[in-house]
Amino acid sequence: MHDVPGGMRRKSEVSNEERVIGGIGAARQIQEAGRGAGRAASRNDDEHAKRLDSGEAWEEFCDTLRDAGRLVLDAEQPDKEGVLAEGFRYLLGLVKVGVAQAGELPDRDRPKWLRIEDGFSKWGAENADNHYLATHIRSDATYRISGTRGTCATFLVEVREGFMQLGDTRDFANMTAEQVHVEGDGTFEIIASQEPHDGNWLPLDPEARQIVVRQYFKDWANESPATFQIERVDDAETPPELLRSADMSRILDDAANWVRTSTEFWSGWVPELRANHVDGAVAPAVKYVGGADDIRYGNDYYRLDEGMAMVIELTPPRARYWSFQLCNVWFVTMDYAHRINSLNDAQLTIDSDGKCRIVVAHEDPGVANWLDTGGATEGCLQYRYIWTEDNPRPSVQVVPAGDVRSVLPADTSTVSVEERAATIRERRRAVARREQVG
Repeated sequence: MHDVPGGMRRKSEVSNEERVIGGIGAARQIQEAGRGAGRAASRNDDEHAKRLDSGEAWEEFCDTLRDAGRLVLDAEQPDKEGVLAEGFRYLLGLVKVGVAQAGELPDRDRPKWLRIEDGFSKWGAENADNHYLATHIRSDATYRISGTRGTCATFLVEVREGFMQLGDTRDFANMTAEQVHVEGDGTFEIIASQEPHDGNWLPLDPEARQIVVRQYFKDWANESPATFQIERVDDAETPPELLRSADMSRILDDAANWVRTSTEFWSGWVPELRANHVDGAVAPAVKYVGGADDIRYGNDYYRLDEGMAMVIELTPPRARYWSFQLCNVWFVTMDYAHRINSLNDAQLTIDSDGKCRIVVAHEDPGVANWLDTGGATEGCLQYRYIWTEDNPRPSVQVVPAGDVRSVLPADTSTVSVEERAATIRERRRAVARREQVG
């Protein structure tokens, strides 16, 4: 069990929970096989060089992307306006990240951070409250991670085997912001290595290949991101060698494989949620293979006809962070910058009886806890409990939208049209701060 924030160790009532494999088809097969089962085929340098110089590597790259597009076209999805458009926007986001991670992160002696998910590039039901960074590493090297703390609610630095959709599902070590010693000026330094190190030390397992940073934002209006830099400290700082044909062939293979495999992998999750959905119930939160050790996910499907609303009720968990959000039928978040389709524990209001009630609806019901579907009559409902001591299961009921107030307490918090508009402005600005490029 990992240290909880603050350096303490404490037992959780759900600490021994078994991990669940999510998805069907390729998603399940890759996770069951593990150990990089979804990575690109291995070839030697001579093979790669010949493929690049003959044009075969490029042609296969294009063919593989075409295959990914066919997976989107052939997916079993609702026959509704906008669904396919969202599918191809989702695929373009995968192309963006797939090419970037293959082209920008292969040099593990000269690592850099890559934003692997943002407002455009989304996959795997990412968290609207998170800002994600990743880099690729050598487990036998020593790295310095330095930066400034910022005012985000917290951050989690993970040492991982790699991308879970490639079969690299193991999470070896993690460190939260609360466990990092921060200097008086707000700066910090973490050493990542196999050998123990004084101060902030992040241990590298011999099979580690990746470090991921997740920043958590609760107060979107006021929090600012932390900053992170990374460098290898046991290197002679020699410049990289010139790019060879074999290197470029490998990049093309890795990029195309990442895109196609990611498309196929995540397409196996929504059909499972549809098949397992039970009307009038919400699936329990579980720990998934490939997920971080301290995160429990509740994944379910929803169908909500026009003129109807869904009311979720729960006893708030004893967790340092928890949230609810909506995802579309491609298992990615909706437009969280311009609509309120995610709410965390700092944003949600709790009723006087100690319960939390959230209304999922197509139109604004005028209550504080509203998740906006944007008109999507089908999609995914997801909640997260992180660093939690218990695991309360929400209940749900579907009612006519006009009857929502009748099933809520009389003292339910309400908001005006002006207050809602102000909140959306805050969200838009918050996302811009997270994703600023200059």
